[in-house]
Amino acid sequence: MSIKTKQKNPLYDVTMLLRRTIRSCIVIASRSRFVLGIESTFDDTGAAIVDCDATIHGEAIVTQTKEHVKAGGVDPRVAELLHRDNLPRVVEDVLRQAGIRYQDLDAVATATRPGNPFCLKRGLEFTKMIVEQHSLPFIPVHHMEAHLLTARMNSDVNFPFLGLLATGGHCIITMTHDLAKHQILGEAIDEPPGAVFDKVARALQVKLDGPDMHERLWNGGDVERLARGGDRSKVKLTTPLRQSPRVLDFSFSGLQSQTLRVIGQPEPGVNYADVAASFQHTMTQHILSRVHRAILMSRDKLNQESPTLVVAGGVVCNSYLRNALSRLCDITNITMVCPPLPLCVDNGVMIAWTGMEYLMRGKGISPDPYNERYEPKCRLGEKITTTTHRKVKLPKINYFN
Repeated sequence: MSIKTKQKNPLYDVTMLLRRTIRSCIVIASRSRFVLGIESTFDDTGAAIVDCDATIHGEAIVTQTKEHVKAGGVDPRVAELLHRDNLPRVVEDVLRQAGIRYQDLDAVATATRPGNPFCLKRGLEFTKMIVEQHSLPFIPVHHMEAHLLTARMNSDVNFPFLGLLATGGHCIITMTHDLAKHQILGEAIDEPPGAVFDKVARALQVKLDGPDMHERLWNGGDVERLARGGDRSKVKLTTPLRQSPRVLDFSFSGLQSQTLRVIGQPEPGVNYADVAASFQHTMTQHILSRVHRAILMSRDKLNQESPTLVVAGGVVCNSYLRNALSRLCDITNITMVCPPLPLCVDNGVMIAWTGMEYLMRGKGISPDPYNERYEPKCRLGEKITTTTHRKVKLPKINYFN
């Protein structure tokens, strides 16, 4: 359910609405156009300024990792208060980096859906304040769409394209036809992969570093680091949904339970690096089988001149997964595009660029910023109900070198 954050400001009048509308519709040919992007959907406070040529003029991000160590995870109430303190600082920082003032901006774009409600609320309230004070157009952004569209910043990615988004909160396969036009081919039916990576990482951290207070919490990157020294063949984990091989949905909760059980009671001769390697391999195998089927069933619907798979989200920072996806794309003759790794995790650049895409198309500009709402739960698009994928038989391919 959408949550209203604030009643319409009584000072919001026709004059201000006209000023925003005129400013957002006129193309100023004498200079670049600038969009400020604000990201606060979870525990990172990010801001950035980009222009219509995809040049990043300023970028800043403040993480909250140390503040959440004591709780053993993110405390939403604490995250909200930290966003309150950090948002003004990161925005002023990127304005200073870019050498521009608020009045030089052409729009402000903010992630308003989906995400943690406390964090979304704080980001939206801050945005409303600055767009009112400086009479700026406001472009609400879907966080998941921003991850996918970031691939278009520096690569020739044409619509329609296939997308894999794997994060701490989501895992979806999309057919993206245009801005705001996405179809969901497959999605996680339980736990998202990033969250499972983190839970496995923290269980391994307790075993290897002890239960005492840590300076930081382990995450998926630590699982990959540990897995490099392990032998995946020493630990047998069951691939998820083996009884439903011809579906496009993902399931990670069973793999999580298996892995945590092995970590808690390891068999003789097995070390934790072996567990990490087997877990990473099994998750990658599961994701690859779904993406492979999606490629085969959707190929005739992609841009035929340059069929593309966009892979995005923090989970694809894992090089084992990324390399396997690259090999799959080579085998299936499709181009894989992945944003630079710093832009795969949550950041202000992806929000600013998505705002710029909408601004250049004259779309997505809020007619009434003060009545905008944040939406903690918001699907990227409708899920396709088809049985086509069940007719696709995957050839036996080794995704791993």
